Amino acid sequence: MSPSENIDDYAKGWTGLMKLVRNGYSWSGNEQNRFFLNGRKGTFHEISHLAGLDQSEDGRGLAIVDWDQDGRLDLWYRNRSAPRLRLMVNKKESHPSVALRLEGTNCNRDAIGAVVELLPSSQNRHWVQSVKAGDLFLSQSSKWLHFGLGEETEDFTAQVIWPGGTKELFTGIKAGRFHLKQGSGIARQINSRQKLEMAHRELTRPQHQSNAHILLPARVPFPPLSYRNQAAKLLTSSHNRNPTLVLLWSSTCPGCENNLKQVASQMKAIHENQLTILALSADGIDGPKSNLNPAYELIEKTKFPFPWGIMDQKSARKIHRFQENLFDRTPEASVPLAILLDQNHRALAIYRGELSLPVILADLKTLLSSNAIQSYHLSPPM
Repeated sequence: MSPSENIDDYAKGWTGLMKLVRNGYSWSGNEQNRFFLNGRKGTFHEISHLAGLDQSEDGRGLAIVDWDQDGRLDLWYRNRSAPRLRLMVNKKESHPSVALRLEGTNCNRDAIGAVVELLPSSQNRHWVQSVKAGDLFLSQSSKWLHFGLGEETEDFTAQVIWPGGTKELFTGIKAGRFHLKQGSGIARQINSRQKLEMAHRELTRPQHQSNAHILLPARVPFPPLSYRNQAAKLLTSSHNRNPTLVLLWSSTCPGCENNLKQVASQMKAIHENQLTILALSADGIDGPKSNLNPAYELIEKTKFPFPWGIMDQKSARKIHRFQENLFDRTPEASVPLAILLDQNHRALAIYRGELSLPVILADLKTLLSSNAIQSYHLSPPM
């Protein structure tokens, strides 16, 4: 759809697409890696499994480079899903190759746009490649031009058509790595670096971590939340003269009970740091049919001394949308969750899972005394 046809529908379409991507869907239907062998005569053979290149990641970028400088091309993968970056080292026994690195003097230094024709002395065949400034999707492979020689063992001549159209011949090229400088006419051989020893190991998927400690790069306005306090009076969270820690919990969550106990036991430190506590239970998000008795029982069991209440489904959705707008991948709606706010009801930090109140108090002191640039550098990449 063109944006000129219906700008509202166009914007809604992009909003819906980004929502799907942020919830784990793929841009292009999970493009699993595939490797095809050129069978010549217009045919290709799918040999991903045989080549060990059939990983199930949602692939995006691909860069081709002789990483270990052994004359065989290796592959760098860039995936949308983990692992985000993968190096596949080519260890297959193969015929010799020639690698050429061009340097321009009367054109751009990287010789982007140059065309190289590699000719064996017998002139019975030739190879042609060009220097590119980007190839494949969002990818840049090596600027070294790599030529597989097959059964050829003789010396070669390289004819270079430099950007601008001038031609130049370089002779005495054989299997190996050579530097071709514009105007010199000399193919200077370059020794490969010392052999790289890279340990091979199985790639294990890390266990999912439910805990998170996130300092935000800027103070983000936090939505007002409606809730009923312990006396069933309808209230709304708003600005406070002191910073506030909003605790979200449920009576069915074991970690929530531990968090409530810890906060209750640190009442002196909380008062000394002039921190306001507001604990909101998610037990009431199902509306009138919700059973609220377990929430009251947990508050009594933990001897929780701070203000608390029962939030509704609308407030729960506000919290979900707040996180949805912050993170590239929308977190699942779950408790325990805590949000640290400044006195202007702006979010400073987010904590998921088990809390450490000393850490939160230290964060509060650091963040309130930090300027915008310092806060930005304290946060993880967003």
